[in-house]
Amino acid sequence: MTDYKEPISLSSHSDKEKGDVVGRNIDESDLQSLLDQLRQIVAENELDVNFPVQIITQAREILDADTKHIDLSQLQEVIADIEKHRDLIENDSPYPEVRAVVDPTDDPEVSANTFRAWFLGMIATIVFTGVNQFFTLRYPTIVIYSIVAQLLSYPCGVFMAKTLPTRHWNLFGWKFTLNPGPFNQKEHMLITVMSNVSFGGTNGTAYVTYIFQVLKAKSFYNLTSLYDQAGFQILVTLSTQLLGYGCAGVVRRFLVYPPSMIYPKCLSTIALNKALHSDEGRERVHGWKISRYRFFMYCFIGMFIYYWFPGYIFQALSYFNWINWIAPDNVKLAIICGTITGLGLNPLPTFDWNIIYALYDPIIYPFYALANIGIGTILGAFCVIAPVYFSNVWKTAYFPIISNDVFDDTGSSYNVTRVLDDKGEFDLAGYESYSQPYLTAGYSVMFFFFFAMYLATIVHVALYNRREITKGFRALWKWTSAREEHEDVHNRLMKQYKEVPEWWYLAVLAVSFVFGCIGVAKYDTGMPIWGIVFAIILCLVLQIPYGMVYAITNSEVTNNVIAEFIGGYALPGKPVANLLFKAFGYIACAQSIQFVADLKLGHYMKIPPRVMFAAQLVATVVGAFVSLGVNVWALANIDDVCSTTQPDKFTCASARDFYTSSVIWGAIGPRRLFGTGQIYNPLLYGFLVGALLPIPFYFITKWRPRSGLRYIYIPLVFYGICNIAPYNITYAWCPMVVGFIFNYWIKRRWQAWWEKYAYVFTTAMSCGVAISAIIIFFAVEYKEVDINWWGNEVSYNGCDNDGCALLAIPEGGRI
Repeated sequence: MTDYKEPISLSSHSDKEKGDVVGRNIDESDLQSLLDQLRQIVAENELDVNFPVQIITQAREILDADTKHIDLSQLQEVIADIEKHRDLIENDSPYPEVRAVVDPTDDPEVSANTFRAWFLGMIATIVFTGVNQFFTLRYPTIVIYSIVAQLLSYPCGVFMAKTLPTRHWNLFGWKFTLNPGPFNQKEHMLITVMSNVSFGGTNGTAYVTYIFQVLKAKSFYNLTSLYDQAGFQILVTLSTQLLGYGCAGVVRRFLVYPPSMIYPKCLSTIALNKALHSDEGRERVHGWKISRYRFFMYCFIGMFIYYWFPGYIFQALSYFNWINWIAPDNVKLAIICGTITGLGLNPLPTFDWNIIYALYDPIIYPFYALANIGIGTILGAFCVIAPVYFSNVWKTAYFPIISNDVFDDTGSSYNVTRVLDDKGEFDLAGYESYSQPYLTAGYSVMFFFFFAMYLATIVHVALYNRREITKGFRALWKWTSAREEHEDVHNRLMKQYKEVPEWWYLAVLAVSFVFGCIGVAKYDTGMPIWGIVFAIILCLVLQIPYGMVYAITNSEVTNNVIAEFIGGYALPGKPVANLLFKAFGYIACAQSIQFVADLKLGHYMKIPPRVMFAAQLVATVVGAFVSLGVNVWALANIDDVCSTTQPDKFTCASARDFYTSSVIWGAIGPRRLFGTGQIYNPLLYGFLVGALLPIPFYFITKWRPRSGLRYIYIPLVFYGICNIAPYNITYAWCPMVVGFIFNYWIKRRWQAWWEKYAYVFTTAMSCGVAISAIIIFFAVEYKEVDINWWGNEVSYNGCDNDGCALLAIPEGGRI
């Protein structure tokens, strides 16, 4: 965000004079100073899609006019807007999303570093990480996200504040108390941060434990000689979990301190805190005077009750594929309109909030981001995937259209065991006698746009966010805190707390690197040490552009595909090494961005950085050991674990995806799929498309800055298509519609209402779904209690559920 110069005021004119100053001469130097200021504002903020567009528009109108005929009343209005905006920058935030939930004040006497926060944070870390890890083995699974811990820890914290003794203790000069007073927001947020880093990610557990399941289970590699080595598991787990943490500290100056890095997901987390700790008055907002807390409880209870219908009682409300009810066995209708396995052309596809916010929360995501994602998904589905499928390019018409499964030339799922030898390595003879892998239309096109998205993200950020990057590198070159580069209120308030020295993060990075090197070198993994070096370099290069996209748009770009792609080329024929290469290459960057987002959360809540460092580090290490311990126990004590016939459904569905992926990318390798002359080689043009496409849109935006083209965000267009398999248009269309209602229509017409209630609403709905889903799972799904009636069966009848293919396998049984 721009650091503004003090604007020249025209307040000496009376109101009458302000309305009658067109053509009046003023001091030439004053006028030129004003115009220079406007040029600076336009130059530095014209590409910021979150900056108030009306200020830029009005400033350009003045700059485009002849200096002798400038409407000084309009100029005065613009300067007043700039002064107001400058005041927001210095004393609050120019972004309404941030102003809605983040207080521009701080009380240093309110501490986050309390016994209650650490106790509840550790309990949440241990219990929920253990539960998540246990259920990674089961399908259907259950994942407890940090929002559940945030909700449940509130009454526990209030209870402890009322019951713990208030006596002050003195231990060797260290004075402390178990109960410093009322349970406060900083404590509550520290518990949430500990939950985020230990079990709050996408997988809900330590990522590398899926690899251990693949190595151990008899249904997969059955490499007990490697898996049973406790040292190997501990070293690799700690290394993969902490690499990203070390990298995160280096990029704080790029991703935490700039005010333009707003992190919408963090704002929804803070909204729940404010709702639970709410003490605001009964002021009316567009006729509403209900408190955030009461509004949250009404929405939470309503969604908790309602979700029993789409989640259990009337499941057709979830997959509302009513178009397919007309002709369930019509293959083309299912392919185009199917909500389950089709492209999802359906204007009313669901009444289930769990599906609406599954990929893109419609209120947390800015509307322009949802529009880019939604338009990209629709165009990708009907302009790319459908033509590829119906023209039978790459034999795609013999398979379902958007499945992420891999098939052989008989139309069956690819039997990866037929291309491996007894040691779990690639068997060329077996491969040649069996079949090459075939990808579906959606899955293959998805790879094209993954390749495009990676380079498009780098190019887009380099063009549109170069000023923030320049400031970060300037601070890095000086080896000073980037807070000195930003003078907004939140950075000023945080200056009173001691910063975490860079060497603390670098020490964590060094230790995790050593752990990783020992883990892959001492044990027979086939993974070279340079693979870890490459993972760190990949993380350091990509986390800044990926982190900026996440901070601005809430879209989390992950490098899992490029990691396994590079690993397949670098380590051909070694599936286990590919698994580890992917783990190091992917998780370091993903963890780094997650840690940085939590640092921003602490920045918003004014939690001392050193307390944040300790909480994140301890929770990460404890969560890693809990995940590892539960995983070891489950694999050793559950009979026939990971078998497709396991009676209690501990079939390891997620680990099976890892196994298949390791064989496709590690054993067979990308060279046999994407290499020169191979079937999917044209998909590599995605890299070229991604590198070039943002450039013309950048110059068009500079040329036509007032047009809607300034909101085109090419990485997000690709990002939407990258989720097309196994998802479909439904998962982008629904949040785009709801986002239009809340983040465009309501936000423009009733902004005060939106600022007070919008984030509370989506958080309450998400909490209602999460708590309801947990109870439904344990009450009626873990031991099946089914309700068999039309409303639970109609959506799953016919081709939409079965994934019917357009073409039948030819006579002879092979394509």
